[in-house]
Amino acid sequence: MAGNQKIDRLRDLLASTAKSGLLLTLQKNISWLANGRSFINTASEKSPASILVTKTRVGLFVSNIEADRLIEEEFDLEFDYLEVFPWYEPNQFELLVSKYIAKQEILLDLHVEEQLLQMRTILMEEDREEFQKQGVLTGEAIEQVAFELNRGESEYQLVGRLAKCCLERELEPIVNLAAVDGRTFKRRHPLPTSNRLDRYAMLVVCTRKKGKIVSASRLVHFGEPSDTLKDRHRGVIAVDSRLIAATVPGADFQDLYEVMQTAYSDAGYPEEWKYHHQGGLSGYNTREKLLLPENAEMNVETGQVFAWNPSISGVKSEDTILVGEKEATIVTHTGEYPMLEVKAGTKVVERPDILIR
Repeated sequence: MAGNQKIDRLRDLLASTAKSGLLLTLQKNISWLANGRSFINTASEKSPASILVTKTRVGLFVSNIEADRLIEEEFDLEFDYLEVFPWYEPNQFELLVSKYIAKQEILLDLHVEEQLLQMRTILMEEDREEFQKQGVLTGEAIEQVAFELNRGESEYQLVGRLAKCCLERELEPIVNLAAVDGRTFKRRHPLPTSNRLDRYAMLVVCTRKKGKIVSASRLVHFGEPSDTLKDRHRGVIAVDSRLIAATVPGADFQDLYEVMQTAYSDAGYPEEWKYHHQGGLSGYNTREKLLLPENAEMNVETGQVFAWNPSISGVKSEDTILVGEKEATIVTHTGEYPMLEVKAGTKVVERPDILIR
């Protein structure tokens, strides 16, 4: 069982410290371990529950509001004990924890984030399978919106469509963006506005299910796009294809950073990478680690999930990939959207075209 293997890994981490217990409090770590939703507010980092792992026992600490729901509906993990405190007495939490372990003997998850990040982002087989299923559903959701949206709809209506299509597939849209027409050339993170679609739309989504996060973007145009837009799109998918092709076990972020910069230059847009981050390692955060010089020594490993999102003013290319033993697989591919084959060195990578309606 994946949960038991994860507990073993946490105990190995604990054994390398002078502490007697590891207390998980952040939703990304709780969701990773328990394979379930561990939030009320989707934007919160802290979970409403905490899990204490010691050498011999695993306990759940939670208020009376959430206890039954988490146990009966969410968490796929067996606990040795459960401690429930009244919501109106939150200080009871520390008193209950102290029954099992002294405060000075506790290691908090936020103090060992780098080690936990390594555990979270190298996925076990069960998690990989769930990511692949979620990837297809995410692709289906955003592409359904692309096929069905109408001219005259506002950006708010577009993200409303996107949220609906995600929730119908039991996915939570934690990032839900849209830009139309001229605004696509101005905003790289386009939170929706009242602007109404005339001819061109950019859709962006990050879905979450059981803590796992999948990202995708799609472009839609009514009628033939301009030569400028088509050239920029060819450029951005060339960059994306080279990043995807280079995301193989053993590659480090320094290599990938150089691949990215060279790809932008080769595409004829040498400065565009400076105006938006390029994505990076994903998993239980929208981006666990961005492609940055400060992360140069990080290596790509089998079982990791990446979401690259290169952009050139007006266009963007983004899907989620799962790194296999030799190369990466695009998990958000559905087979229903128009695609273009792009040569990236010795490899050919398929990238979404601009959907013409």
